[in-house]
Amino acid sequence: MNSKLLVAVLAVLLTACSDGNDSYSTGVAPVQPSSLTVFPMAAPEGAAGSMQELVFKAALTAPQPETVSIRYQTRALSATAGEDYLETSGVAEIAAGELEANIVVELLGDATEEIAETFQLDISSSENAEPTSTEIVGTIANDDTVCDSPYIKADPNRWRVNGGDPLNYAHRGGVIDFPENTLYAYAEVAKAGADVLEMDVYQTLDNELVIIHDLDVDRTTNGSGNIRDLTLAQLRELDAAYWFVEGEGTPHDQPEEAYSFRGIASGDVPPPAGYRAEDFQIPTLEEALQRFPHELINVELKPDLDGVGNYEQQVADLLQRYGRHDDLIAASFVDEAANNFKAVAPCVHTSVPLDQGTLLVLGSLGDTPMPPVPEHVAFQVPPDTSQIGQVDIFLQVLTEDFVTDSHNSNLAVQVWTINTCEDMLWVMGFGVDAIMTDRPLLLEELLNTPADQRSCD
Repeated sequence: MNSKLLVAVLAVLLTACSDGNDSYSTGVAPVQPSSLTVFPMAAPEGAAGSMQELVFKAALTAPQPETVSIRYQTRALSATAGEDYLETSGVAEIAAGELEANIVVELLGDATEEIAETFQLDISSSENAEPTSTEIVGTIANDDTVCDSPYIKADPNRWRVNGGDPLNYAHRGGVIDFPENTLYAYAEVAKAGADVLEMDVYQTLDNELVIIHDLDVDRTTNGSGNIRDLTLAQLRELDAAYWFVEGEGTPHDQPEEAYSFRGIASGDVPPPAGYRAEDFQIPTLEEALQRFPHELINVELKPDLDGVGNYEQQVADLLQRYGRHDDLIAASFVDEAANNFKAVAPCVHTSVPLDQGTLLVLGSLGDTPMPPVPEHVAFQVPPDTSQIGQVDIFLQVLTEDFVTDSHNSNLAVQVWTINTCEDMLWVMGFGVDAIMTDRPLLLEELLNTPADQRSCD
């Protein structure tokens, strides 16, 4: 045996037999620090004289054998300590073997109509955890604006780009790029630069508002059944990323290894750094409003299928609590849902529903101008009616005439669902204000390329 190799082997054997406190003597590998994330959060401030809680979730990606200590201190940003929130400091602990703890900051309610205000939570942790960020923003939502006056559309309309690049609408968070309608998808696509988070909202059996596109859970999760027949607790048991395959969406015929996010929601697989298992479950609308207070959002209203849940009022009340009026669009292709919502939340931005939109498009063909549409801010349309099952005639919707008429009526034109590079460039040529896509990463790549260099080669 080579003399150097013999010395190395003897050294290992001697170390393994020693009484030292290292990994060889114990037979246990050194414990690696876990990734620690304290998540940004928003909460309503509450009525004047009341106190509400803004609860930050602190989460590890893997449990530790010893307690993780998190030291925290609030710091004012646009909010004022002692006036908007109570200055807070302390130590939160995630017990050995556990994954989460809460950090609570008390909010002080008032009756002043104002934009959302923010403060910062500065953190540090014990050596057995590595924070993904040490500066976390808390947002105090304005819940004082009265939302009962007839809507008067602002000019300029914030949803129009006026000749600039279209907004990147992440359809369901990016159906092909990420597990759709999950908090993970929305967080990832927001980091990638998408402008608007698009989400669909249904009501559960126990009248909770959840984010999911289909009537049932079969296509995207490991469960089955209609949303209206399941409680929130039952939906929480499901894996919303179960059938997702990156770059394809939700095919059910791929080999097991293709489903790379499967098992995170159930806790069988650790989440990526910066996320929790819950980020891969079916989220509630309130969770999205808490997590993304500074992102533009598009909420698609679905029909109230059981007719007993007061669906539109419930959505309106929730948006009111979080002060989401002019940085969110409540859209619906169902005229009944759209009209019901507008009746209880006239101040919230909305898009033109299907029947009204059809009449406007047909009535403004050719030289006929489009009449004013003061109650809505946008058209959300496909390039042609072949994508609309409720319309049995073929009509090219996206034309220069339609875009001109819409803009003359101060309506943004938002086109869906555009998934190829060629179609994205084609749609941009009409001067549209937004492109809804299942591939927001591709669209973002195009938008980040100078206009004269954009190509599909």
